Amino acid sequence: MIFTSLYKEFLIIFSIVFIHELGHLFSAKIFNWQLDKIMIYPYGGCVKFNEVINKSMFEEFIILISGPLMQIVLFLIVRLIFKNNLISIRNYLIFKNYHYTLLIFNLIPIYPLDGGKLVNIITNALMPYKKGNKLVIGLSLILIIILILSIKSINFTFMLILLVFEIIIYYQRQDYLYNKFLLERYLKKYSFKKLKIIKNKDLMFKGRRHLINDNNHYQTERKYLEKRFRRKI
Repeated sequence: MIFTSLYKEFLIIFSIVFIHELGHLFSAKIFNWQLDKIMIYPYGGCVKFNEVINKSMFEEFIILISGPLMQIVLFLIVRLIFKNNLISIRNYLIFKNYHYTLLIFNLIPIYPLDGGKLVNIITNALMPYKKGNKLVIGLSLILIIILILSIKSINFTFMLILLVFEIIIYYQRQDYLYNKFLLERYLKKYSFKKLKIIKNKDLMFKGRRHLINDNNHYQTERKYLEKRFRRKI
């Protein structure tokens, strides 16, 4: 009986995670994003795409919220089935408990959870790319410390520790990601509509073109990128 119960709970968790990730995949397919890999963690799943960093933040947002929205649709369907007496109240309550637990946990603003990625999209829209990433990393670590000290749960603490390792990897990749961010702009020659005047080359935004003010000597972003990468090539 114990193993049967655990097997049932595993299937419920897996179905919720599967539908959640399917939501991300479905919307990504609409925008022709290329799938890199799908990973399953104790706290849920993670879909990674082989996409450029300078992609549309609107597309990022739609793909991001599609996971939670699809999960909510699944819950509404299960609720309708329950109201028509097609599943037992016990199974419904188990599903309801895991649905809300996974949904709320996944929306915590900690990278790489959906909540953390949403904050990252917002910071990228409001501040330079590099600075926004660092802010998300710092915020994630602070929240993890607060949650570990506040919630005394071995399972919850274990999941948070797993997230710490993900954040550390993300932090270690920051230089690589920023160079990739610049190289993409050099190779693809984006024509963003919004112009931003900056005093430091490390203050570039996503979705904007730049004019770099170096001691009142103005240099276009294009010229800076040409000098930077032609020397290396």
